[in-house]
Amino acid sequence: MKEINRNKSKIYTLNGKKIVSKYYEKPIFLHRELFFYDLFKKNNLIKTPEIHNWKGINLQTYFIETEKKNVYQTIKDWAKVHDYFIKNPLEKNKLLINHNFEEVVSYIFENLNVFGDLKKVVENKLHNKKINKNISTILHGDMQNKNMMTFQGDNYYFDFEIGGIGHPGRDVASMIISNPNKKKEIIKSYKESVGFNYRGMEEDLETWLVARTAQLYAIFNKKLKSNEQKKDLKDKLFWIIEDL
Repeated sequence: MKEINRNKSKIYTLNGKKIVSKYYEKPIFLHRELFFYDLFKKNNLIKTPEIHNWKGINLQTYFIETEKKNVYQTIKDWAKVHDYFIKNPLEKNKLLINHNFEEVVSYIFENLNVFGDLKKVVENKLHNKKINKNISTILHGDMQNKNMMTFQGDNYYFDFEIGGIGHPGRDVASMIISNPNKKKEIIKSYKESVGFNYRGMEEDLETWLVARTAQLYAIFNKKLKSNEQKKDLKDKLFWIIEDL
């Protein structure tokens, strides 16, 4: 289960305008990005950067000068997206990743040893956990602060390389991972903003939070060489899990 993309970006100026030029590791990552840009251009649910040009594995978009990032606008925007595509599901598309909760938990359990003294905690939090499979929608896949900009009151979203379909808890988990001190506010605001609810919804959101955090820890633990980076990641995981 690989989710790390080594994409390379640079900024240059063309006719007085800044252009972000990004090279994707694989063509499918670029095509998935283009799919989401086109999707949201058609339905106007959220904003994405304006495309200047693309060719091969290179995408060029007009630079957005970000202001202070508005996480609460992110919650409202993606509650709107999730709600819309629950009611209006897309046809199957090979570009969309199926973000299956059981597969994520299976990956975590295969790598339990990387959690050290948190091993039992992670195992207990996810043992025999189920997510409501009747709720499925379009997902950004990695809706962290780094993948959005705020400009003149609007949020712009990008980096849809692992975008797909699944339970919205995955996207909510990513928002919380970027803003762990706002966990309760994010869950409360999301529940108030989205047009659906069901018994056990908050538990599902918190279960996805544990799963997504643990999944990222297991992935990055193998990639990070610095013990200090690993400690920072482990501390964040511990803080999130302890707060549940």
